[in-house]
Amino acid sequence: MVNTVKSSIKHIGRQVRAESGGHTIILDEPVAGKGTDAGANPVQYLLMALNGCLSITAQSIAASRGIDLKKFDLNTSGQTERFSDKSSKVSKIKVVFDVETDLGSGDQQHFIDDVLQRCTVHNSLDPNIDYQFEY
Repeated sequence: MVNTVKSSIKHIGRQVRAESGGHTIILDEPVAGKGTDAGANPVQYLLMALNGCLSITAQSIAASRGIDLKKFDLNTSGQTERFSDKSSKVSKIKVVFDVETDLGSGDQQHFIDDVLQRCTVHNSLDPNIDYQFEY
């Protein structure tokens, strides 16, 4: 599967208009970052993509295994590290899982481990990111 994204700057603050699959979003920076705060910043979208992928993967696995997935809520934060050459990267990601299923605690943990293993976005991120998972 190939996903294509088209983006262009809007010449308003730091705004970028991005389109993919018939959907459009605005990326921006907060006013303190010379943006207009008209949209989430790219790192926030990265974290939203991770949450979305984990959640969709959980729903897919649960449906294929007949698991009653009552709740799959995530609260994710990311820490950005800035380097002396002015480059930066996300160095730490913390994901707090609030999950309710019809599984016992050991089986539920195995289910979450399977979700992490199958999530495309999680698998695509830098393996050197310091992850912290809380259940």
